[in-house]
Order: sequence, then structure tokens, then C-alpha cells
Amino acid sequence: MSKNQYPVPAYILYITLLTMVICIPMLALSVVNFGLLSIWLNAAVGALILIHHTSYLFITWAHSNRPSSKPTDFLIDPEAEADSKSSESLSPTLDEKSAWEDDTEPDYAMPLPFQPLNIASLAFLSIITSMAFSVMVDITSRGAMKSTLPAERVGSHKWNIKIEIGQTAVLGCAMIALGLNLAVCLLGRRRVVEANEEKEAREFGWVEN
Repeated sequence: MSKNQYPVPAYILYITLLTMVICIPMLALSVVNFGLLSIWLNAAVGALILIHHTSYLFITWAHSNRPSSKPTDFLIDPEAEADSKSSESLSPTLDEKSAWEDDTEPDYAMPLPFQPLNIASLAFLSIITSMAFSVMVDITSRGAMKSTLPAERVGSHKWNIKIEIGQTAVLGCAMIALGLNLAVCLLGRRRVVEANEEKEAREFGWVEN
């Protein structure tokens, strides 16, 4: 029995695209940032977010364009087909089974954004983005000398408060967008589970329709 498709809010797509746009200045600023730790951390965060969101959009597009499964037509011997129809007419249990399946409402399928793998990925991205944001807040507030070790300054770009503030702001926006996306997906997953539980309760007569 095929499952019903639970509606997915369109703003999940908008949040995903917005986060990808935020990653562009994040990667650009990480190249000229101060401190090797902040450079590599910010670049890694931006790259991981882009990889996840690009993969998510591609899988969503492929899933939406996937053709519906239809039974394959085979050439059948007319005599064998007639014998098959006569045997089916003598089996009333098949009609009863199909009637029961028609009366039973199918479950809602868990949409792709609400799958455990996507939720776990968003949680991981939120954590590392928060870590990068805290590092940038420390560098911006305490200054170059107090927030970094001497080894981190070797090969690093010169201190520029405008770049540090810009990178901190970009990471803050990405952290908010990821947190919002994660909250929407968790809430959507909960609603799908509750909808299936209510459907099962109606089928078993535990609650009134």
C-alpha cells in the first residue's frame, strides 16, 4: 500500500537557499581572516554547509522528479489468463482483502527534510557553526594578541577589525538560519508522527472520527 505524502513547508527551501547564500561571504572572509584556527574553522563550516545543502537540494529534486512506479505489462496466453480469472472468481477472500485495504487510510510517509539523517546533519552543522561563532566573538572582543597563540599568527593575515566583525556577523546569521531550519524539521517530524498515531487510533476505534 502506498503512503500519503505529508506536506512540507515551502519555507524550508527558502531557509536552505538563504543559508547557502550566507556561506559565500563566510568562505570569502575566511581567506583573509586573522588566526589559522579561525581561518580553517570558518572555511570548514562554510564548506560543510554548502555540501550538505547542495546534496539536500539535489536529492529533493531527484525525488520529486522520480517517476511513479507502475506495474509492468506482460504478454499473457489468452487461455492462461482465462483460467486465472476463473480461479480468482472462486476466491472471495481477495475481494474482502481489497475492500479492507480501500477502507484503510495509508500512513503518512516521512518527508526527506524530517528524516533522522537530515536532522542529525543540521544538528551537527549548528554545533560547529556555534563553535566558530564563539571563536570569532573571542577574537573580535579580546583582540589579536590576547585571543590567539603565537603559532596561530604565523602565516596569518594582519589583524583587521572590520573583517573580524563581518565574519562574526555572517556566522551569527548562519547559526540562526541553521537553528531555525533544525527547529522546523523537528516540529515537522513530530507532526507526522502525531498524524500517523491519530490515524491508527481512529482505525482501532480508540478515538471518534
